[in-house]
Amino acid sequence: MNIQEAIMKSMIFRMVLGVIMIWLLLGFSLNMKSEAAEPPILVGAPGSYAAQPWAWAAIRGQELAVKEINAAGGVKVGNVKRPFKLETIDTRDEEPGVPVSEALLGIEKLILEKKVNVLCGGPTMSEASLAVIDLVAKHNIVDLRAGGTWTPSWPKKVGGNIEKYRTSFKITQSVAYVIPEGTELLDHIKNKHGFNTVYLLTQDNLISRNAGELFSKLAVQKGWKLVGSDIVPQGTTDYSPQLLKCRSLGAKVLMVWTNDPTAIILMKQFTDMKVPALMIGFMPASTEAEVWKEVSGKCQYVMGPLGYAVSTSTKLPGAVKFQKAYKESCGKEPFGGAPEGYIGMYVLKDAIERAGSLDTNALIAALEKTDYMSVNGRVKFDKNHTAIYSSNPAEGMVSNWFQWYGGKRVTVWPLSVADAEVQIPALMK
Repeated sequence: MNIQEAIMKSMIFRMVLGVIMIWLLLGFSLNMKSEAAEPPILVGAPGSYAAQPWAWAAIRGQELAVKEINAAGGVKVGNVKRPFKLETIDTRDEEPGVPVSEALLGIEKLILEKKVNVLCGGPTMSEASLAVIDLVAKHNIVDLRAGGTWTPSWPKKVGGNIEKYRTSFKITQSVAYVIPEGTELLDHIKNKHGFNTVYLLTQDNLISRNAGELFSKLAVQKGWKLVGSDIVPQGTTDYSPQLLKCRSLGAKVLMVWTNDPTAIILMKQFTDMKVPALMIGFMPASTEAEVWKEVSGKCQYVMGPLGYAVSTSTKLPGAVKFQKAYKESCGKEPFGGAPEGYIGMYVLKDAIERAGSLDTNALIAALEKTDYMSVNGRVKFDKNHTAIYSSNPAEGMVSNWFQWYGGKRVTVWPLSVADAEVQIPALMK
């Protein structure tokens, strides 16, 4: 073979090799493009994020879950895997003076303009949440409530016409469960320490008024004496008249139910005025780990429901792992709606994969058959499309009543997940 033939064969070999490489690269590129082309599952995540720490925590929980789910490959829909993508909007329902209609407009924007596949989140205020039930029924879109909405009116409305409201589901807590559990805690305190007088302080909104009324009714049935009560308007910045009344009436427990961020002022005044009572109740403003520093420890002994044991309890499997992951993700320890937002996305993933589709009817059928073990206990829905709660994590989602002590939020109830016993203020001893 002469030099020219050798050169020619070499050139032909290189050309063939080049064609093969281009073909392989093109095929790989097309395959990657095909995989990347799978559209994300759009999840509308509404909530009153700017006004309400509970809702802020819920969306952070959703973001953490989406990050984990997508990193693990996404959600299997039929034969393909698709990532989750959140479409958020601030419904402003917890802001003073904002009408419910504004929250509805925001959610309708997610449905009509953003073309979301499902909804998962708020709104958090009960009045707005009840109105949304009709909105999602009108648009025939699945809505998994995973941010606030503790009113017992929600399951009553949905369960009262389940065919009409079949697209609505809820994993969030309810005062119908939290309050009876709270009165069991009161009964525990009464039996152990002999206290039996209570003063009730509630905020002037639907959920707080209803919760306060139910709380006091059940407490009286448990042998407590209601010595007085007051309802304060939203935005109250001076609670001293009510605290003076509580002290003068000799109440051993100050029972509170308020969504208002000004509850920070209430805790400070309560401590400064040396009211010899246990402050117990629902105050989102008391639930963040940073509160201790913000009020210079003036939340010591304050007790309330965090809603979800996984926020602070170390007793649930996976609890500590979740707590660390949440803090690494958003720089704060879990509080408020963090667990419900996080769990909501995993419940959706589970339902979508079992349905094998994003079709509304298929998704409803899958959600109704949900039996998912979350970081906060078993998730199953009752006939009203509401998650079942229990003190046993093998039977349902587990609640949490905590107490501020020594700079930490410590789980004290239910006993099945408690990390410590209730501490009594020195003023009361």
